[in-house]
Amino acid sequence: MHVSTEAKQVSLSEMLRLKDMHALNLIYTPAEARFDRITRLTARILKAPIAMINFIAEDHQWTKSSFGLSFTSLPRGTSFCNLALSFHGPFVVPDATQDERVANNAIVTGPPFVRFYAGHAIHAESGSAVGALCIMDTLSRQLGPDEQETLQDLAIIAERELSRSRPPSFQDALIQSWEPIDRRNAVDEVTRMWNRVMIEELIYLECTHATSDSSFSLLFVDIDRLSIVNEHFGMETGDRALSEIARQIRHSIREDDACGRYDVNCFAVLLQAGLIDSKLVAERICEMVASHGVPGLPMPLTVSVGVACVKETKPSPAILMTAAAKALREAKVKGGNQVATALL
Repeated sequence: MHVSTEAKQVSLSEMLRLKDMHALNLIYTPAEARFDRITRLTARILKAPIAMINFIAEDHQWTKSSFGLSFTSLPRGTSFCNLALSFHGPFVVPDATQDERVANNAIVTGPPFVRFYAGHAIHAESGSAVGALCIMDTLSRQLGPDEQETLQDLAIIAERELSRSRPPSFQDALIQSWEPIDRRNAVDEVTRMWNRVMIEELIYLECTHATSDSSFSLLFVDIDRLSIVNEHFGMETGDRALSEIARQIRHSIREDDACGRYDVNCFAVLLQAGLIDSKLVAERICEMVASHGVPGLPMPLTVSVGVACVKETKPSPAILMTAAAKALREAKVKGGNQVATALL
């Protein structure tokens, strides 16, 4: 079968684009505060209920950051952002039901019943379009010239975040050692954090590589009274509470700190910090959850935190996790919204 020169060029271009996209090591990784800030800001400035940063892989779309919607992955054929890749400026769909390119799309004909979409491609340093920053609405609307320019400016900010260098961490090393397909099941869908298997692997690596002069801490963060939320308002509301508190935890820690969903109600946070600084982080998490709560939830929520700090020792992961769990129980006994510590 003869393959045209144009088809070969398209295929080569897509291969190079996918190579550049995977080189970022961002697909199949947890949500990050640095990208969440961009989607939150985009939604606020452009007055949209939904904003997302999506990366386009071989056969699907991976959502790195989402405001107002809980998608983590969609088939590539269902992705509006896949279409945005080929546009040099904003790709705007005022009314999806009237646009033959997307009118039969599953997210148009079914939940969340998207009507309006506007997206701008984001590029790797090589120039390859690896994904898009987008906004969506369930109501039809227009996007004026000034708003389109704003979307383009925000997409450039997202691009700069892609290329910003950060000090390597155990988390980065583990991400790079896994094939993308292996990472696909390592992210908890509700909280967009690492799942228990992954966070335990990070705890193991941290303990294994600890030196006599290193200090690090493990925090167990447990949501007080989440069972009451699930019982009275349903599991969907409980999942929304988990998602919101996970976001608040991400915004309370540094970018190179690791966090994951350890149990049904419990998060694990791994900090490169001593006992004093780790206790301050734990108190900051408590304060943020207590003051912000969960929007739309008619009852306040708090968290209890157990902190186990390693200093000048090399404990086993089991000893570290046991110490953090014991400290958490002490915090819960105090009545919730409390911090307890242990030094190893």
